[in-house]
Amino acid sequence: MSPKRKDDPLWNVTSPRTVFSTPVMNVLTSQVTCKRSGKDKDFYRLDFSSWVNIVAVTEKQEVLFIEQYRFGTGQMETEIPGGAVEKGEDPLEGGLRELLEETGFKGENGRIIGKVCPNPAIQDNLCYTVLVENVKKISEPQLDEMEDIEVFAVKHENVQKLMRDGSIEHGLVLNALMFYAMTIPNFFSTQ
Repeated sequence: MSPKRKDDPLWNVTSPRTVFSTPVMNVLTSQVTCKRSGKDKDFYRLDFSSWVNIVAVTEKQEVLFIEQYRFGTGQMETEIPGGAVEKGEDPLEGGLRELLEETGFKGENGRIIGKVCPNPAIQDNLCYTVLVENVKKISEPQLDEMEDIEVFAVKHENVQKLMRDGSIEHGLVLNALMFYAMTIPNFFSTQ
């Protein structure tokens, strides 16, 4: 495996400029030249804040899930709690905040167990996975004006079924559950 090169000498990239802004993202462009071929092209990048997904586990070894409408797919999606990390906010703090806001649950031993770049071809943000143990409901959810979320718990042994049968289609949620599975000895050999 070759080492990662942050400043690849085969590419020249101009400073990015914003071509479109929305409340959730900006679209940036740069002219990119490949020194190998001599060709150049305008490349585009979606500029998002970092995101966080939370694997929240109860004392009974149940994982909290949510169901909410997603405009992208036009349907209700089975997910885990998550959201955007606010500007200047630590990803762990953001995860604990999102868990409380979306579910009303709080727990112990919160920690980051993984991070990925959702799509390096067109995005530069990260998505962190936070694990929180022994979660308990301490309040009612504090939903944003455009959120309508149903919270439910799934027994630990049934999480794999949701992953395998297509009940969960959200790639970053599946990724977070894979990070979680890596923290549990023999997670996939138990089913």
